[in-house]
Amino acid sequence: MINFIRKYISLQILFIAVATAIFGELRIVPFGWEFRFGLGSSMFFLLLLLMNNVPMLRTGVVTGMVVVLFRTLTGRSFIIEPSLFWEVLVTHVPAMFYYIAFAFGMSRIPKQFFQSRLFLLGIIVTFVDFYSNMVEIGFRKILIETTSLSLTEWMTFLLVACIRVFFVIGLYANIILKQLQAVHFEQQKRYEHTLSVGASLYSESFYMKKIMDEIENLTLSSYDHYRSLKKERLYAHSKHALSIAEGIHEIKKDAQRIRAGLLKLHNDTELNNEMLLSDIIDFVIRANQQYSKWLQKEIEFSCHLHVNYLTSHHLLLLTALNNLVANGVEAIEGSGSVRIRVSEQRKMTIFQIEDTGEGIKEGELPYIFVPGYTTKYDQRGVAATGIGLSHVNNIVEGFNGEITVNSIEGEGTSFVMKILTAKLKVGE
Repeated sequence: MINFIRKYISLQILFIAVATAIFGELRIVPFGWEFRFGLGSSMFFLLLLLMNNVPMLRTGVVTGMVVVLFRTLTGRSFIIEPSLFWEVLVTHVPAMFYYIAFAFGMSRIPKQFFQSRLFLLGIIVTFVDFYSNMVEIGFRKILIETTSLSLTEWMTFLLVACIRVFFVIGLYANIILKQLQAVHFEQQKRYEHTLSVGASLYSESFYMKKIMDEIENLTLSSYDHYRSLKKERLYAHSKHALSIAEGIHEIKKDAQRIRAGLLKLHNDTELNNEMLLSDIIDFVIRANQQYSKWLQKEIEFSCHLHVNYLTSHHLLLLTALNNLVANGVEAIEGSGSVRIRVSEQRKMTIFQIEDTGEGIKEGELPYIFVPGYTTKYDQRGVAATGIGLSHVNNIVEGFNGEITVNSIEGEGTSFVMKILTAKLKVGE
């Protein structure tokens, strides 16, 4: 593993060196001699920011050597007259000390500056770049006869250093921003998936509780029937009624275990305990946008939010609203719109979901909340389960609220859920 890491770092250093040498050929020579302003130093700085795990001083040495060798071998003088190799090499050697000095300066900057203090980093690196140019010029004076630079030329160095350093930092900041956006997008997708799973688990446990209450009532009814039969001395029938009551009680215990498992799975998921109504609606819209695309429908979603607050019952609301909006999506043929409106009247929070679908036949309206009733059939003619709207109705009743529907065949449907704000709002 250690050898692999060493090889990986060596490859990074080599990549930085080669990229710097190649980009260094894109340059201007303002003073009429071999000192140049090129993209090599900008590329070197950018790659040191992006690959700041490499040993910078060693990277500077390797990069400097590769740059000198690359410039020598690709230089016009050497190509025309190979015997001038050493003379051309000496001409380019001072550039190596620029990269060494720059890498040394970068190694002295705290790594946290690379993430959170970019403006200060830019100021520091501007002076590191200027100092590195001074080092290169100093070695050039030692190895080659050169004229001294004027104050104007030194100011040009400083200005160019400032421009290219902040240009690179701007590019680097944009890359980091794109990376953060990508990470945020992935985290958002994972959160939405977890939220969807959590909502399903929670709503199923809610439904299991309703089933358990009904089972409890059946158990009590069976036991009362057993007692009444026993009073009438119908012992065979009473014994049978007792066995039924016992069987129902066993079913209840199994249901309790299932509900406990569902609740544990729900509690194990990483979910916020509270959500804003606006976030709930946003999640519902995004989920159904994907659903409509999967159904190859062009549906426009809109939201009019006139009230917004935190609620700890977000999973139940997600389940109810998602069912109603999904129904609207399914009811629309080809293209249409779904509108969600949330408002508050007389201490009631009102959720209104309108679609421009095919509508519901007048004769079917009284039965849409009945468990098992459905008008949906798949391509094979198999009916849907018919529990979606009944489940929504159960959730609303659990809040002591009410749900109504208004539909015009061929024009669309509107569902209205009314729930006491005090039942939903955190702190009420």
